[in-house]
Amino acid sequence: MIDAIEIQATHGDVTNNMVFWQNRYGHANREHRALIEAAATGTGLQTLERLLFQLFGTVRDERDIFEELSEAVGAKYPLIAYLFFLKDINRFMPIQPTGFDRVFGEIGLEFRTLRQCNWSNYSQFNAILDDLRTPIAKQADLDGARLIDAHSLLWVFSTLPRMEARGELPDGAKTSERHLGAREKSIADAELDKLIRDLLKIQEDRCAITGLPFQFQGAQTDDNMLPSLDRIDSNGHYARDNLQIVCRFINFWRQAPDDTEFRRLV
Repeated sequence: MIDAIEIQATHGDVTNNMVFWQNRYGHANREHRALIEAAATGTGLQTLERLLFQLFGTVRDERDIFEELSEAVGAKYPLIAYLFFLKDINRFMPIQPTGFDRVFGEIGLEFRTLRQCNWSNYSQFNAILDDLRTPIAKQADLDGARLIDAHSLLWVFSTLPRMEARGELPDGAKTSERHLGAREKSIADAELDKLIRDLLKIQEDRCAITGLPFQFQGAQTDDNMLPSLDRIDSNGHYARDNLQIVCRFINFWRQAPDDTEFRRLV
């Protein structure tokens, strides 16, 4: 299993990037640390071997295996998702919470995976990807789209803006002109721009929920304090009466609870 994770070609930069396994930032940051330590010391080895055998070789309930594996490896979500991906590529996808949470936010989905390593969250993650297969196939005029096609499209979408910022796109390409034209045009829409400006004025440049002052792009010292458009009723639409602007960290933490209840908790 360690060999199935530590894939590195002898030439070029071909590597397994679905799990953070290389020791660049210390052993504690390796997703498969528990496997390495179990193999080296024997501690917890029988538990891991049993669970891996059950995952790949039995019909034991997958929910139970997921939850026990999560406990055994310290809730390393990318590692467990990768193992399930190896088990069945047609039903399970790898996951990198930070990247996918970013793109879910960009497309307006109130769903987060960071620090949510549990079967329910993973099932929802795969269900979202599955739901995207049909519109992707229709938009691209394909006979069909696989689960991994939806996964790859979102992953590319999440990484292009960072690549552009670092100047890594070929020939000076821009994400807006090559890949994200429709999205950029929507963001630039005059009506939405006016709505955001009006909300900022009404809220006096402060978070609608905490009252904390916003910081703004280009002058911020903390990205968590940047303004973020938020639906008051998470089940409602992005309509004028259902929108407020909050600090980015509030939008991330709030996810989908009722607005009144969340205010009480804060």
